[in-house]
Amino acid sequence: MKAATMELTDVEREILRHALGLDRCRVSYRNGYSSTPQADSYPVCMGLVRKGLMERGPYDEKGVVFHVTDAGKALVL
Repeated sequence: MKAATMELTDVEREILRHALGLDRCRVSYRNGYSSTPQADSYPVCMGLVRKGLMERGPYDEKGVVFHVTDAGKALVL
C-alpha cells in the first residue's frame, strides 16, 4: 500500500503529528518522538517504522528518538 493511501489509526496519526509538532502548531517545527521499550507508544512507533513512516534512532539511557520519514510527513501535513 502506498503511503499516500495508507490508513492510520488515531494513535498512529497522533504520534506522527506530535513528532512533527503539529499537536501545538499549524506548521511543523520539529521531527522527533521519544519513547522507551516500556512505554505504550513504543510498539506503535515500531509499527510505524515497519510501515516506513518513521525511522528508529539509537537507544540510549533516555530511550529512543523516532523521526518521521517523508512518507509519514505526506500523510499528516
